[in-house]
Amino acid sequence: MTLGYVPMVISLMAMCLISHASSDQYVIQQGDTIFVTVLGEPDLTKRLVVDKAGNINLPLIKEVSVAGMTLSDAAEQIAKQLRSVMKYPQVTVELVELAKLQITVSGEVRNPGIYQLPNGARVMEAVTAAGGYQPTADLTKVTIAHSASQEPTVTIDLTRFLISGDLSANVTLASGDTVFIPATMSTVSGSVMVLGAVRQSGARPLTPGMTVRDAILIAGGPTELADLSSISLRHASSTESLMLDYSQLMQGVASANPLLQAGDVIYVGVKEQLGSYTIYGAVANPGKYELKGKTAITEAIAIAGGARDRAKLGEIRIMRATAGGPPETISVNVGKIMGGEAENIQVRDGDNIYVPPGKDKIDIFRVASLLVSIGWLLMRD
Repeated sequence: MTLGYVPMVISLMAMCLISHASSDQYVIQQGDTIFVTVLGEPDLTKRLVVDKAGNINLPLIKEVSVAGMTLSDAAEQIAKQLRSVMKYPQVTVELVELAKLQITVSGEVRNPGIYQLPNGARVMEAVTAAGGYQPTADLTKVTIAHSASQEPTVTIDLTRFLISGDLSANVTLASGDTVFIPATMSTVSGSVMVLGAVRQSGARPLTPGMTVRDAILIAGGPTELADLSSISLRHASSTESLMLDYSQLMQGVASANPLLQAGDVIYVGVKEQLGSYTIYGAVANPGKYELKGKTAITEAIAIAGGARDRAKLGEIRIMRATAGGPPETISVNVGKIMGGEAENIQVRDGDNIYVPPGKDKIDIFRVASLLVSIGWLLMRD
């Protein structure tokens, strides 16, 4: 997935998250914004924020505890308290906005400060919000201090998440947490370049004992577009490049993971175009797209500008060629993918993706008029 597509992918995911969170299964949290409607009572129909105690305030009944309840349970709780002052109150509760986390990010990041992040955000999202980490960052000793003094400070090795996707090294944050990225304590003796398909390419400070593996990890690890069969090292004292075995490199095998010298250049190759796919139907920009690296079906929709025309995201079809047989039709439900109930299918070369549009409601009067017109024509004959 190229960087330019990230905002669209995030927008699609956010849309599905709110849709999922608005269901009756969502449990209200402190800081959530909800909309309470009391039928026929405009003074009691309000947009409210759940306070730190888990309460909302309404006229006539004052505090109502709603944190930890589903939306329907909260509506029933409000109605129950309203029955003391009015007959047969009809109440609905809707989720307007998820709670925001207030996170402080400090240390070796580009823009230290306090950031508002969505509920459920993890350490890497906080680092990204702060502009990413500096070349001098020691990502193996990132600390998270909790606002509650009785909870101990946690230290994580963020490189484990960057290189292998280990979520235990990218912990979930709570409001009030402070993320601190320290500087490397080793003596810097020049710099090396890490280029190509890594998350943060560019110059990196050279410390004693640094290897190729260390430098790639400090650069954030390979991206999804990395060609792991094409990793090379060129020493500053040589005009020739040394090709490296990635699997042995990551295992720390000495012969495949050489020590670095000032001025060395590491290059992680980029995959060539893997083919193309076509997406049509209810998307903003239907057409043929190049396939580079791994592209999931949700990414393909986002790359095409996102869904439109009330698209039926639960009825998407992929027509895929098979060897010597009829094309295979694969059904896709984006809602289930976002809910973790279905696989986010990877797009292949030659795939044809159809996103069906929603149907407009039938205009009864238009149909009746058409029938009358047909009847009149028949009577004339």
